[in-house]
Amino acid sequence: MTDTAHTTHTGRKRAGGFLSTLSLLLSLVLVVALVIFVLQNSNSTTIDFLGWNLDLSQGVALLGAAVVGAVIAFFVSGALRVRRAVR
Repeated sequence: MTDTAHTTHTGRKRAGGFLSTLSLLLSLVLVVALVIFVLQNSNSTTIDFLGWNLDLSQGVALLGAAVVGAVIAFFVSGALRVRRAVR
């Protein structure tokens, strides 16, 4: 016979359940809004950058710029957190 650890279940839900559901719903709403934005801004535009010539729709170009900005903000905030942790 093996001895197993017994845990009691209190019947309480996980503490972050509501916030997780709320953030998931907010993410879903933002994704739907983003898809609508890209579909409505389908006018073609030419982007010249460092010798590259890209012909993209305005929605995709703005989405790309937002993603690049988010990545830069992510790395800067990470560097600031590391700097604070080192102090």
